Amino acid sequence: MIKLVAIGNRFMKDDGIAIKVAENLEQSLHNLNVEVIFGETDCQSSFCLLNQEDFVFILDAFYEGAEPGSIHLFSLKNAMALSSGSLMQHDMSIIDLMKLYKSKWRGYFIGVEIAELDFGDELSSVLQGKFQQICLEVEKNIEKIILEEINYA
Repeated sequence: MIKLVAIGNRFMKDDGIAIKVAENLEQSLHNLNVEVIFGETDCQSSFCLLNQEDFVFILDAFYEGAEPGSIHLFSLKNAMALSSGSLMQHDMSIIDLMKLYKSKWRGYFIGVEIAELDFGDELSSVLQGKFQQICLEVEKNIEKIILEEINYA
């Protein structure tokens, strides 16, 4: 099964970008046979919904100093090789749990570069202005990966 886990805190401005993108794309992802899991800040419960046989997309806010709204894409293998602090802001991330269980996960980490991390239930004006483009780019990346790595693997 293909699953997308959207991680983030919708009350910390841009940290909630993954949740909002997943809500926007939920129907089109469903049409691609992708199950959407809204993990929000509960990474442990989200992890428990994953199976070793699943192809997993993890969608989360990301900060590397790049242009806000840009998309970062890492295979899960490469994401697990990085320190989790550089990928995800959450206490015990799904990446940490994947490392802990030393399993061979298939899938990708998709990070959306943020502009602001502060209290508030709205995205920053920068990400609001780029929201449709962010959604389109995330959707295109997922479609491309499904076609190249799952359907024709």
